[in-house]
Amino acid sequence: MDSRKAKISGGYLIYKPRGLTSRQVDNKIGKLLRTRRVGHIGTLDPLAEGLMPVLVGLATRIAPFIDSGIKSYRAEITLGMSTDTDDAEGKVIERNPVNVSPTKIFEELKKFLGEIEQVPPRYSAKKIDGVPMYVSARRGEEVIAQPKKVTIYSIDNVEIGLPKVKFDIECSTGTYLRSIARDLGSRLGCGGHLSNLVRTRVGPHTIKNSVKFEDVITSIEQDEPEKYLLTENELLPHIPRVRAEGITIWKVSHGQIVPRLGSQFKPGQIFAIVNSRGEILAIAEKISGGYKYKRVLIGK
Repeated sequence: MDSRKAKISGGYLIYKPRGLTSRQVDNKIGKLLRTRRVGHIGTLDPLAEGLMPVLVGLATRIAPFIDSGIKSYRAEITLGMSTDTDDAEGKVIERNPVNVSPTKIFEELKKFLGEIEQVPPRYSAKKIDGVPMYVSARRGEEVIAQPKKVTIYSIDNVEIGLPKVKFDIECSTGTYLRSIARDLGSRLGCGGHLSNLVRTRVGPHTIKNSVKFEDVITSIEQDEPEKYLLTENELLPHIPRVRAEGITIWKVSHGQIVPRLGSQFKPGQIFAIVNSRGEILAIAEKISGGYKYKRVLIGK
């Protein structure tokens, strides 16, 4: 069994519970599978919960292609209270009465739509001069982070029950929901922080297909590590395929360029090269006059 665990490659669509760090989830799975090749897609803060894909083995190499740059959440902001971390875990630094109308809240939320610039929270993993901001913040050092561009695709299903505001949000990878909470509170003149967050989507994968973290752990402990494991192929349903046959399979597996392979795709498009069983051999990007490999999954 130990040898089979060591060869496992794929991913789990974990439902991360509140109270655990993303790294704790990785470490637990890696320890049970006896591998260091484990990593998650999109860090969730300890107080956040929801969908978090965790990759193991060779599948860790396809991490950049899974989320397709889009994530979705159900967020809750509590107005009238600001914290030093911009979430419920931090120290309260200011309290204000919440004298705003639902109409004003809707108006301000709409202003976040599209491409915006946001400053990361002081307590974040964003590095300034090689040092994570949260490390500098804990030292009492003042650091100034440059605004970064992110895209908010939609804000829907808004529920207002002051001081709380809840909504669904679809955004680009790298968006800080804590920053949106902080900035919304600032614009409304009362302050605010992110009080609850549930991730509902990562790329093509949704929360309805997630598996409780404890259920995945139990399956591994009961020598059924593949019970909830998705293959590389299942993890990338959104990427178009082209099939390789015969000697072409050997060439692709060894990183050799095959003329005319992937000629049907447009420059810049990502595609997967698969064998006759649909298993992914490599991931490539179409370029002018051919293609270039982004990842070659040796062993297929």
